[in-house]
Amino acid sequence: MKKLALLILALTFFNVTQAQEIQDLFKKSETKIYWLGIDFSHVKLIGDFNQFAEWGNVSTREIRNEYFPDWNDLFYKEESKYDVAGMIRKPQVSFYTDPVYAVNKNAALEEMETRTEPEYSLEDIQSFVNKYKFEKEGLGMMMVAESLNKFKATAKYHFVVINMKTNEILLHQHYTTAAGGFGMRNYWAKTIFNTIKTIKDSSYFDWKKEFGK
Repeated sequence: MKKLALLILALTFFNVTQAQEIQDLFKKSETKIYWLGIDFSHVKLIGDFNQFAEWGNVSTREIRNEYFPDWNDLFYKEESKYDVAGMIRKPQVSFYTDPVYAVNKNAALEEMETRTEPEYSLEDIQSFVNKYKFEKEGLGMMMVAESLNKFKATAKYHFVVINMKTNEILLHQHYTTAAGGFGMRNYWAKTIFNTIKTIKDSSYFDWKKEFGK
């Protein structure tokens, strides 16, 4: 009986461990997959965002307090367009964005505006992810914003899939995408849409080939 109990415990541990692996993103699995949102807390604004033509004066405080949540709200308000489930060919992805909203709300304003891009490494992104305390387990998908570059009309994002139990990054890809559209919100929202589209149309197939076996 004791050996049977140990065997059951070992099998349970094995199943839990397997449920946190990246392969579960590409196959039928009991693992829950969450969309965590876009972390803007380390983003750098390249160029003078106070002189954005028809948008008028926009301070870093306004960008943090108004636009960070607005850009994350796109996944709720325009779910069919910013379709993170379709992006990874899943019928459904759960939303768990409270931790990211909280981090964005408290993003430091000092040195947010700069003239040079930070060029974050995977180690940098892992250090950002390590600070989260998730109350759920499964695979979490997140974008970490690196820069919004007014001069180049581009944005850079790090897309990551993490083990929410350990905060370990299991998959990482860096994207540079073009901005476009009218108004501050839509101009940078275009970069989010372009990133999702690139993942859906291209990156997903590369990942599935590498990890989906």
